[in-house]
Amino acid sequence: MLKGNPKILIPNFFTGMNMFIGLVSIFYSISGDFINAAWLVLLSTIMDKLDGSTARLFNASSEFGVEFDSFSDFVSFSLAPAVLVFSYFSKVLPGGRILEHPYFVAIVPLYVIFCAVRLARYNSFQSDDHDYFSGLTSTQSGGMLAAYMVFAIENPNFSFLLSTDIVAGMMLIQACLMLLPFKYPKVKMPKNKTARIFFILYFIFLCGLIFMRRLPWLLWISGVLFVLIGFLRTRKIAVPLNTPDDFNHEQQEEQN
Repeated sequence: MLKGNPKILIPNFFTGMNMFIGLVSIFYSISGDFINAAWLVLLSTIMDKLDGSTARLFNASSEFGVEFDSFSDFVSFSLAPAVLVFSYFSKVLPGGRILEHPYFVAIVPLYVIFCAVRLARYNSFQSDDHDYFSGLTSTQSGGMLAAYMVFAIENPNFSFLLSTDIVAGMMLIQACLMLLPFKYPKVKMPKNKTARIFFILYFIFLCGLIFMRRLPWLLWISGVLFVLIGFLRTRKIAVPLNTPDDFNHEQQEEQN
């Protein structure tokens, strides 16, 4: 495999960094450093974007890379956000009585399971679709959770955002969105030169926010907008059950 195309080392390097950063995020969460843990999850989203982009750029895609990427995504965008949320509430709740919230204890592992199903389903049935993702991606979901936690923890005036009910509800909604067949457009380099420049600048801007650890609320809102685009795009491309031509055809058959 390596002899045939040594360039596959490039995307696999970013995939490995994705998993490495996700694991370090888990270590930070366990140690109680939740802010750094959340920002590391967001940093993993950059690594995940770079591994796919470099694979396409160098024509270095491989079956190994696909499987390796799924394992990395599971660590960084499923386990790491789940451990972050569970560890945070285990620490801040009086006496660490997290187990007194059974719905919360159930939803966190449910999120992890749904994420695993999402990744397995994509590799099995949907990887050939070059235009759309079916369901919210694990990367987007994990990044949204991390950005939300950073903003809520760093802004005590919005402490209500850290209610176990709100966070558990958000995790449940995102878990369901990963499996619902809504169409989310795959982010690609535009063909138009002006649009391509804007796309690159916007990507650099988002990377800058993550590296400088600024405006987590903007990162979260960007994720929410992506979800809304999925709803609108799904509605736009959905085929009506009865088009006017079908209706006229049915009427003619009845007359005959």
